[in-house]
Amino acid sequence: EVDVTWMMKKIREEKHLFLDKHGAKLTVTSFAALAIARALHAYPLLNASLEGDTIVMKRFINLGIAVSVDQGVMVPVIRGCENLSLPQVSRQIADLAEKTREHRLQPIDTQEGTITLTNFGMTGTMVGIPIIRYPEVAIIGLGAVTKKVVAMPDDSIAIRSIMWVSLTFDHRVLDGIY
Repeated sequence: EVDVTWMMKKIREEKHLFLDKHGAKLTVTSFAALAIARALHAYPLLNASLEGDTIVMKRFINLGIAVSVDQGVMVPVIRGCENLSLPQVSRQIADLAEKTREHRLQPIDTQEGTITLTNFGMTGTMVGIPIIRYPEVAIIGLGAVTKKVVAMPDDSIAIRSIMWVSLTFDHRVLDGIY
């Protein structure tokens, strides 16, 4: 469970200004994509692949974003995600989702992903166990944001926005301790 109250407040307060200024929506997926790109510097094994018996560490982060389409799910890739700002990530997500839904993706748009993000919370699902895309070794799943009564550090009680985040990873490369 992740407390995303601050993020939901930011989205509510800035969504119109952000859209007008950057031409893309400020979304949970945008924030998560940026957080993943930053976190992978501390946990680089999640941004690797397994080729035979060799673990191949990636120096770049090509984040796959699962997009629902009539036929199921397609996963276009944001290349060099580690070098992008929040507005750039938001724009890339919007552009790739549009291309996907309009069946305009090119093969290169779905290749060379190093890790994938899926937001099944958009369908109202709270918890899920996403399936890793080979040859990647990890996928992160975002659940629906729900309200929950939480005991705060000062022993007060507050209503917070909570989201379940799941991580599926290949045990041949890393374990839960990592």
